[in-house]
Amino acid sequence: MSEIYELEEVMEQPEDAVKGFSITDDNTADWALKRIAEERKELERLVAIADQQIEELELKKKHLKEITERKTAFLKGCLAQYFEKVPHKATKTQETYKLLSGSLVFKLPKQTMVKDDAKLLKYLHENGMEEYIKTEEKPKWGDFKKTLTIVDGKVIDTVSGEVVEAVRAEEEPGSFDVKV
Repeated sequence: MSEIYELEEVMEQPEDAVKGFSITDDNTADWALKRIAEERKELERLVAIADQQIEELELKKKHLKEITERKTAFLKGCLAQYFEKVPHKATKTQETYKLLSGSLVFKLPKQTMVKDDAKLLKYLHENGMEEYIKTEEKPKWGDFKKTLTIVDGKVIDTVSGEVVEAVRAEEEPGSFDVKV
């Protein structure tokens, strides 16, 4: 048991300092699982603290924006009234009046189209406007995959026995994880 306490001190060291360590019995393996569980719990605790602080900072940020908006709303209103009195440059989308410290900008109202896909599709069908209807051909991968198998690194269609060149086999490396 004393070697486990020594190992805990060693685990805090750089990786090359623990190269001589190996798990050789159930007690050491069990200790390692407990250590992993403790580290994960500590991570969860620290992440929870960070998440809480992030939430608090987001609320502070929102509050600061609201305060700034309230403090500047009166001045923005006065500037809007002034803007109406002075000659300003107009384009198709906005009107502007330049000053040394910035510009007063009025964006002109605009209309945008908002579609209802279901109603629009019905309208296009009813009016014979199929050229505006998108038809998407796509393989039914889930169904087709059931007919395939991998033999010697090649994907074979089990129905026809042919190699399916359009599908390749990739090997995923095995992975080791610990459940605690």
